[in-house]
Amino acid sequence: MAQAEEPLMTLEDVRESARRSGFFQLLGMHIENAQDGIGGVRIHVDARLMHPQQIVHGGVIFALADTAMSMALISVLPPGTRFSTIEAKINYIAPVVTGELFAEGILVHRGRTMAVMESTVYNHKDEGKVLVARVLGTFHISTSKYPQPQKER
Repeated sequence: MAQAEEPLMTLEDVRESARRSGFFQLLGMHIENAQDGIGGVRIHVDARLMHPQQIVHGGVIFALADTAMSMALISVLPPGTRFSTIEAKINYIAPVVTGELFAEGILVHRGRTMAVMESTVYNHKDEGKVLVARVLGTFHISTSKYPQPQKER
């Protein structure tokens, strides 16, 4: 007899989890999508995100892309499945000084313990949409049965 598939996390479940994350709060990230192997995350550009040359720090752009890929992957995994980025390559294409950054992540390939992901980051501003970066990432999907950490009460 075949096992029933575990239900996937809803977009609202993913958003609620992110609202509890200090990292999401620190950068001001907002999850736009996490469904069917596609993830979308946005962030408003402000002075907190700039490095001394007054452009958005590359680490912020990378974190946004990595999070979009994570949202794409989490959308196809059973709730509670642990995964992590094990390798990523980023090509920075254009600097960012204003506007809003949006990263879309997509699932390229999923195996039992590995997934290949891609992300594209755009800068939305008055003049339109500008390509900022492209990322290719590899993720490890845990198959361990270690218990999940208990939520603090």
